[in-house]
Amino acid sequence: MDYDMFFQELKAGEFRRLYLFEGEEEYTKESALKALREKVVAQDLAALNENQLADPKPEEIIAACETLPAFAPRRLVIVKDYSPLARASKAEAGGEEVAEKPGKGRARDSSLEDYLDRLPEYICLVFYVRGQAGGARKLMKKIKDQGGWVSFDKLDRGKLVKWIARELKEYGKQIDRATAEQLLFACGDEMLSLKNELGKLAAHAGEREAVTVMDVEAAVTKSAEYRIFDLADRVAGGKAGEALRLLQEMMAAGERSLMLMSLLQRQYRQLLFAKIMAEEGQGPAAIAQRLGLPPFVARRMAEMVRGQTTAMLKEGYMMCVNQEFLIKSGQMSEEGSLEGLIMNLLVLRREEEFDSAEAKP
Repeated sequence: MDYDMFFQELKAGEFRRLYLFEGEEEYTKESALKALREKVVAQDLAALNENQLADPKPEEIIAACETLPAFAPRRLVIVKDYSPLARASKAEAGGEEVAEKPGKGRARDSSLEDYLDRLPEYICLVFYVRGQAGGARKLMKKIKDQGGWVSFDKLDRGKLVKWIARELKEYGKQIDRATAEQLLFACGDEMLSLKNELGKLAAHAGEREAVTVMDVEAAVTKSAEYRIFDLADRVAGGKAGEALRLLQEMMAAGERSLMLMSLLQRQYRQLLFAKIMAEEGQGPAAIAQRLGLPPFVARRMAEMVRGQTTAMLKEGYMMCVNQEFLIKSGQMSEEGSLEGLIMNLLVLRREEEFDSAEAKP
């Protein structure tokens, strides 16, 4: 089931004896566990009727479930990061998930699988996995057959915008769709981080009911992707001082130059595509759809490439590609490489401006 169905069941006072919580949306997953805990265990008796186990042995899980609740009708057992349910490393299998291996460990796990068919009526057992579950197929199938598999997938952009509006309403604030899109672009779509940023936004808005783009720009912590977008904007505009100052801020914040270079390369690739599409007569809406960007980002990209040529953007993109290749192949030191790339991109921009001025009659 998805987590919407889980919350609906919980709201109706229904819960199951066995759950698997898995998926990439950790904030909602943790919220679901908190809500389940409040339904199953009386808070004043939680210390007596709740077990939290970290990657236990099967017999430890069974022992916890066999312990009778004290002065209450239910007992909650939470098993976190149970290794047989952890997604196997793809690197160990050349990009493919590692299949579960037979042997002693699997034989011991089978005792747990059998036990799940006879869980006591008083037990609520929750397997809580960071990220997506994988590995023990028989165990996962057993949980799925009992209806307790809950997937916590990331919300799509539309649902995230609605969630942001609901969360800000708790602070007595309102936000329009465009500002919420700006917030997502600035901070990313990880809900736990967003939750923290929403509190800062509400505080910055003060007495105002409406949260604005200016609040987003002033109050929230920007993601590396957003700051690279700003950096590319400064470079494309030939604003050398602002570009270098922004780069220094990112490096001082501990960002790795190779990672930033990779993001800058992707940004120049998107700018190149946006320019080609603009020359074909396609507007920001088409650019947004083709590149999978929010509309306001596509509009800014269209403005960024307006005064630049396709040839310059292509050369800038190839500079990024070549610089990253030289570093990864050991032909160039990573230290100082990003600063050098930014300077070369700025020089390229100045040369184009000079050539344009020379070409004018």
